[in-house]
Amino acid sequence: MDSQQRQRVVVIGAGMAGLMAAAVLTEHFAEVAIIEKDDLPRTPQVRKGVPQGAHVHTFLGYAVEAMEDFLPGIMAELYEAGAVQIRRNKDIWFHDAAGPTPIRDVGILTPSVTRPLLEHVTRQRVLALPNVTIKEATRFTGFCTDGSGGVSGVKIQTGDTGSEIMSDLVVDCSGRATTLPRWLADQGYGDVERQELSIGMSYTSGLFRPPADLAGDTWACLMLAIPPNTRAAYLTPVNGGLWLATMYGRGGDMAPREAEGFVEWTKGLAHPIIHEKLSQAVPVSDFRSYKIPKGTWLRYDRMERFPRGVIPMGEALTSFNPMYGQGISLSAGQARALRSALTGGLDRLAPRYFDGSESLNQVGWSVMETRDLEHASTVGERPADLESRWEMGAAIRKLAETDAEVHRLSVNVTHLLDPPSVLSRQDIVDRAQKLAN
Repeated sequence: MDSQQRQRVVVIGAGMAGLMAAAVLTEHFAEVAIIEKDDLPRTPQVRKGVPQGAHVHTFLGYAVEAMEDFLPGIMAELYEAGAVQIRRNKDIWFHDAAGPTPIRDVGILTPSVTRPLLEHVTRQRVLALPNVTIKEATRFTGFCTDGSGGVSGVKIQTGDTGSEIMSDLVVDCSGRATTLPRWLADQGYGDVERQELSIGMSYTSGLFRPPADLAGDTWACLMLAIPPNTRAAYLTPVNGGLWLATMYGRGGDMAPREAEGFVEWTKGLAHPIIHEKLSQAVPVSDFRSYKIPKGTWLRYDRMERFPRGVIPMGEALTSFNPMYGQGISLSAGQARALRSALTGGLDRLAPRYFDGSESLNQVGWSVMETRDLEHASTVGERPADLESRWEMGAAIRKLAETDAEVHRLSVNVTHLLDPPSVLSRQDIVDRAQKLAN
């Protein structure tokens, strides 16, 4: 089936996954129709359909490369709109169980930006594409089916009016609230296996105005919780000359949503530097909280049968612990996999797509289980090699203190730019084990 025969694709959701999906789908379909339940703001604002929108959104190097691929020049537009450029790991102070990581420029530039501005700039670019349309304030209510059990479109409701949109493909980017698993069960395809990890994470975030002597400073800090400590934090400069502070708690330990209590809570972090900085700053926004009870991977790829005409993407497929900043990158990897799979036509599209996105999804899952299972509050299956992962990770981390190449490779792996296997090189393993012993 050539692109002329692929008339229409429907994308459910205008979040970052939906926007990236739309960008790549314009190459393959005459019309890309986005369905969005929110009445979208005309200026950058936190919106109801993105409850995590008030919190830090870490940008990994993979997402930078992929978004530039989908929408050339998008990073320059973000910087022009006010995003702050962060030189990894020169401007960011990454604090883990071994303390602060070395301050070295590893050649990765990423934007630090609020989610509302990121989405606003990206949405403007995508909606400017000639074959993209959007229906706002429109709820997706169900899938239309063809005579063979495949998906042939969507049922929608705008106000009191219900209607249908027929399409050659539907891409479900509706997030954690996706109804696709229930629909598949109802249609006789069976239950979708859920690969889950109960992480019990909570987030509280607010914007601060830095003191005059730190205005314009590009310093950022990601501080992990070191077991048995349950508290972690991310403080970063963002657009508007402000700092965005997100506090992460585990096992019911959640930062308060009022300024004095929020700053006081930071005394419980592994290092006092964030408390010291926030104590000098002025809160300028409301504080918002968000809870992530589980990390989930919906294993559609393991189903015996999967219908033609629908593809899940973003958090409708992989919804991991957002503390590690992988969400946008995993969605971007899935968009790349979809673009590649479409070169083979619509027949057996889903198996090609699931196969193409599996390896990056697996890396993201592995990071979550390796880090989160260190905490007693995390519940889930422990991989057999977990102890060896921790041991080798600690040895590599120690080697990176003095070895700039290993440090660069470690950061590349964190940013999903290199596979974890690059750190399994025999000379690196030998040096790391020697240092550990």
